[in-house]
Order: sequence, then C-alpha cells, then structure tokens
Amino acid sequence: MIKEPILVVDDAPYPCTVAPALVALGYRVVSARNSAEGVREYETVRPPWVMVGIDMNGASELVDTIRTRDDDIQILVTAAGEVDTAMALFRGRVNEFLSLPVRPLALETVLQRMESVLRLHRRVRSLSENAPSRARDGNRGLIDTERFLAVRQIVDKMSAFISQVASDAQGGMRYFNELPYFVSIHDRDCTVLAANSTYNRYLGNRLHQNSWGLYAGRRGTRSGCPVGRTLKNETVLTTRALVRYASGAQVPVTVHTAPIYDNDGHVELVIEIFAGTKEIERLAEESRHTHQRYEQLFNAVPSSIVVLDRRFRINAVNRRFRENFGEQTGRHFFEVFRPGIFPAYRDPITRTVRTGDPQQGEMILTNSEGVKTNVMAWTSPIKTATGKLVQVLTIFADVTQLRKLQANLANLGLMVSTLSHNLKGSLTGLDAGLYMIDSGFYRDAPGRIEEGLDTARLMMARIRKLVSDILYYAKERDLDPAAVDLLQFAAGVAANVAMKVRGADIRFNPQFPESSLDLLIDADLMRTALYNLIDNAIEACIENPAPIAHRIDFLVQADRDTVHFVVQDTGGGMSPQKADNIFDLFYSTKGRNGTGIGLFVTRKIIQRHGGAISVQSEPGQGSRFEIVLPRKPVRLS
Repeated sequence: MIKEPILVVDDAPYPCTVAPALVALGYRVVSARNSAEGVREYETVRPPWVMVGIDMNGASELVDTIRTRDDDIQILVTAAGEVDTAMALFRGRVNEFLSLPVRPLALETVLQRMESVLRLHRRVRSLSENAPSRARDGNRGLIDTERFLAVRQIVDKMSAFISQVASDAQGGMRYFNELPYFVSIHDRDCTVLAANSTYNRYLGNRLHQNSWGLYAGRRGTRSGCPVGRTLKNETVLTTRALVRYASGAQVPVTVHTAPIYDNDGHVELVIEIFAGTKEIERLAEESRHTHQRYEQLFNAVPSSIVVLDRRFRINAVNRRFRENFGEQTGRHFFEVFRPGIFPAYRDPITRTVRTGDPQQGEMILTNSEGVKTNVMAWTSPIKTATGKLVQVLTIFADVTQLRKLQANLANLGLMVSTLSHNLKGSLTGLDAGLYMIDSGFYRDAPGRIEEGLDTARLMMARIRKLVSDILYYAKERDLDPAAVDLLQFAAGVAANVAMKVRGADIRFNPQFPESSLDLLIDADLMRTALYNLIDNAIEACIENPAPIAHRIDFLVQADRDTVHFVVQDTGGGMSPQKADNIFDLFYSTKGRNGTGIGLFVTRKIIQRHGGAISVQSEPGQGSRFEIVLPRKPVRLS
C-alpha cells in the first residue's frame, strides 16, 4: 500500500463519496468540495492519485488541469450507477472508472491496478534517471514496462469499445456473451497481429496478413479499410463494410476501430471490433419473441405488478396496474403513492431495497387525488448473477372491498351493542313513566300523572329519534330537493325548538338576515340536521355544571355564494381530539348516554347537499357548529 495521500474531489455529501471506503481500507484521504479547492489541494499535496466525482461542476476542467500538470498521475472518475457515460466523456483522459455506491471488492481491484501502474511509472522514471550506470538491465526493464503499459492500454480500450459495440449492435439485447464479436489488433503496417477465437473461427487464421484482405468492395484496399482509415485520421471511427467469411459468404457489418498510442503520443496499434449482422438479427429476433412471450405473461397476471429500480423509479407496469392506477412508468413510486400504514421507510418495498430479501405486508396507497386503496403487497428482489440487487418486483392485490366489509361488520356489531343499550335505557324510562301514570290514577294525584306523561313523551321522542337515525344510516333515502324561502324555513325551525330550549331554562337567540332568498334543499332532511345540532346544544348546556345563564344562538347568514347556519352554545365544550372525531360513526362525547349516530347522520345530510359542516370548541368555552351550503343550484346526491 502506498503511503502518499489520495485526493478525493467531490461535491456530494461525504458518506456518498468514495472517501469513507478508502479510509476503511487504511488509505490517507484529502478531500475537496469543488474543482477550485481540488486544484489548490493538488498543488499543496501533490498526490499520486486523484479521484473525481463526475457529477461535480467543473469535473472535466479539473481533470484536464491536473493532467496537463502531471502526465503520470493516476486519475479515477466515480459515477453513480453505470459508468458508460463517464467512459464516453473521459475516454483517454483518465485511468480508471468506478461506479457508486462502492463495492469493496471492485475498489480493491482498481486500487491494486493503480498501485501497479504507479510503481511501474516510478520504475520507468528511475531507470531513465540511472540509464548510464544500468544501461543493459535498465533497458530490459524499460522494455518490459512499456509492453505492460501497452497491453494494459489495449485492455482498457477493448473494455470501452466492447461497451460501445454492445450498445450499437444489440438493439436492446442484454446478453452480450451470446453475440459473435470479432476482435483483432493491427500494427501501423496494416498487419493483423492478434485475433480472438471468434475471428479465427469465422474468418480463418489471418495472423500476419494484411488488414484489408477480409473486406469486399471499396473497403478491400489499404486506404479504404477501417484500420487504414483510423491510422490516417488517428481517431475512433465507425465504418460500414462487407466482410468475406472463410466459407465464402459476404456479410454486412459495422466495424469499430480505435487507435492505441505509445508514450510519445504516436499511433502504434489499432484495435478493430465488429459483429456479424445476420447473427445479430437472428438473435435479436429470438430475443424479441422471448420478450413478447414474457410480456404477454406479465400482462395476463390478474394482480397489479410494478417493477422498481433501487431508487424507487417505476421501470415497468403490467396491464392491470395501468387499469387501476394509470400509466406511471418513469415516475418515482413514492411521489405517486403514499403508503399509509407503515412508518417512513418501513414499507415492504423499502425493506426489500435495503435488505435484498422478499417482504410482504398490507399498504394503503393514496394517489395524488387523495383516493385510498388497500392492497396486500408482496415484493421479490431481482438480482444479477453475482447477487447485486438491481430491481424489485412488487405484486399488489386490492383488498379495499374486503377491508370495507370488515369495517361494516365491525360497525354493525358496535351499532347493535350501542343501540341495544340506548333502547334499553329508553324502555326503562318509559316503564317508569307508565308506573307514575298508573300510581297517579290510583292515588288521584294529577301532578304524578303529568310527570309520568312528560317522562313517557321524552322516552318516546328518544326512541323515535333513535329509530329515525337507524333507518337513515341503514338506507339513505333519495333527496327530494325543492326551492324554499330561507327566512320561512329558518323561522319554522326556530319556532319548533324555542319552547323546548326555554323549557330547559336556556335563553334562545335566533338571528336571521333582513332579506330572504330561495334555497334549493330537501327541507325535511335539513330540518333533521338542524334539530340534531340544537338538541345536542340543549344537552350540552344542561350537563354543564357552571353556574351561568346558558344561551343558544341560532344564526342564519347569507353572502354572494353561500348560506351559513350556525348553532352556538355555552355548554361545557370539548377537547380538540374529541372535536376531530365528533362526526365519526358511533363516536359520542356523552359516553353511554349517546348513540354516536346523530352527528354522523347530520354530516351525511349536509354532504349530500354539496355543503360542509365544521365545529369549533374548547373545554369550558362552549361549541360552535357551522353549516355552509352553496346558494347556487348544484347537483344533489
């Protein structure tokens, strides 16, 4: 291991750079956050290695600056994900490429190569400086070193161009090893120096023969063949040509050629790579048929399927997913859906990305429109042959209707229990009233008879209201909207409840607008909603132990677009938590004395009229319920 520090220049957060991995391996690291700071650190430290993040502003200029000042320095470029883009941008200017996040084995391999090259560069420099005293041994070592560097350069060039050929030739095919690639190396005299087994099998043994002999037509000359053109232009070229196979067949191909330079910057060798077009077309057709069969199977699955990458980007969806959630390919999964049940980063998809293991669990997906869907999610990791996680396949089964059925069954059980208790209490009170009436007749006590009748009437009213709420919840009747005079409607509601309010020793304060207007509502249902609010206000004032003169305000207000009904009391009020749940089914602030149906029914009535209801309340400060209805006729549901 070398002792000099390694300069890491990257504007990404420190944990996301290659620096922590280098420190873990025992290397000294000097970090810089931008290109200007990187140049300053380079001038100060003069490190033998520099590692630059490709996504940093000024990365390309930094590489050129350092390279012009030290031709022997080892420069490595890091890139998130695949390094094809980095190789295309920095080809010929840097020594190594590394993808992030860093895999320890890959990093160690790259560092070993860089150390080997560094030692060889230093050995070359030492041999050059001591040539007079060690001429013979030094020359032999220098030649070996130059050969090693040339071979390594050839390997680097082959890696870059094989990626390019694969991208151009395979037309979307992913199985590079199945394609017949022809690789050969040529010298400045257009002579074949080496070739791979595929080249020899299809084209025959052409070692030490001319480079243009295998081409037909205008490419069959020294100046027109791909190698000759590359030697002339001294740059990377792509050439369309016609190749003669050893069998005599002529096949059109796309030839990629690249020059390989010596230490003086002169072209010494040319690497040539091409692939047989007919073989590619055959394999492409086979791959296309296989892809179609898998796509048909993918779309035939009756559940929603989505394939995500490691960054939760949606790569593919099947037909059922598109039908349920729309075409979301290319978007970030958690920007489209919000998983409701799990805490942040604890849903099955995220756990699979983090652990690489299959997961399952129920999720509530909420889309951008606020629509919630209950799903069971099963995830399966998609890995490479080496075990690296590249994608996550997720299957969703919609269980929304099942959860609604479970909620309805739970509500039914709770309703039976709640109603049974309230009905039992009302019947007990009715029995008490009848007993008082009977005993009053026998004892000739008119006061007792009157008290028993009042009790019986009260219990019958409770039973009637209970039955009415049950019927509305069990089956909502159709609305019967009609235009009503707002002042007459409000005055009728106030007249019906005024005696009941004042009978409870509560001041009643109705306030209406001076001018009237027509309002399109179902008058009977709207009266029920207002009666529920006023009845609750009466009970809140009665149950409030504070020694104050209680008051109930019934306010009707109208503006340009809406009509407001306000019921405000001076009762005991409620906490914000209770106010948030006050309109939920079977939720009651009265404990065992309430059914939890009245305000739920009230909200349903208001919503069916296209309106909204809200509550403002604080403990000890009373409550204020406000109904807002649209003035203009709307489609009532």
